[in-house]
Amino acid sequence: MAEQDSGQESRNQAAIVVQGVHKAFGNLHVLRGINLEVEPGTVTAILGPSGSGKSTLLRLINQLEERTAGDIYVGGELTGYKRLEGANGPVLQRLDEKAIAQQRSKIGMVFQRFNLFPHMTALANVMEAPVHVARVPKARAQEEAVKQLDRVGLGDRLDYYPSQLSGGQQQRVAIARALAMHPQIMLFDEPTSALDPELVGEVLGVMKQVAAQGMTMVVVTHEMGFAREVANQIVFMDEGLVVEQGGPEIIDHPHSPRFQAFLQTVL
Repeated sequence: MAEQDSGQESRNQAAIVVQGVHKAFGNLHVLRGINLEVEPGTVTAILGPSGSGKSTLLRLINQLEERTAGDIYVGGELTGYKRLEGANGPVLQRLDEKAIAQQRSKIGMVFQRFNLFPHMTALANVMEAPVHVARVPKARAQEEAVKQLDRVGLGDRLDYYPSQLSGGQQQRVAIARALAMHPQIMLFDEPTSALDPELVGEVLGVMKQVAAQGMTMVVVTHEMGFAREVANQIVFMDEGLVVEQGGPEIIDHPHSPRFQAFLQTVL
């Protein structure tokens, strides 16, 4: 019983807890028993080759996919389900879409592709979710959007459309859009992979700034310099498993042959 209480305490204190999570798409078993904890105010960098399940894990945390097995807790709360007492013990009941949307509102997510509305200005893109999802009054949403665009260095691009912005600027608008919802956690799915090399630095600079301000972040990335410099925790995944994890020093001192081989391809 004490062990169970200890686990409950850990779930309540951690920002994210992933326990025994599996995800299968038909016969394709993408995640095969993932365990992971992310502490509040820390940055976790997830590394690994393409197809290792990194992006799928982020999508499960943000409930963009439904897990096949296992539990995910965000802020101490079980995501996607509630536990009810059945005749033969606890049973899980799927939450309705409104409850899932409420849980998802705690998390901001930035994708590889910027997913901006092309017919809206930068300002309108950032205002969209606060106005239409969070029901924030337009004047307040505009004030917040200006603040967040200024935060990512685009205070002079409020009226620009995505087609008038570079890829790096579009990704910074996407970051501002996520921050405008005041999330507790930010997920980044290879946010620089679609950018020309000379634009990568400006996006990583904004991410470093957000991390320095205490945001809990989980970042799927191949940017090893960022991982080494900013991350508190490094997680290496391969073939749907966490193969190695630890502090940033494991990049320079990997133990598993699979991590060693991966690092040789990216360093």
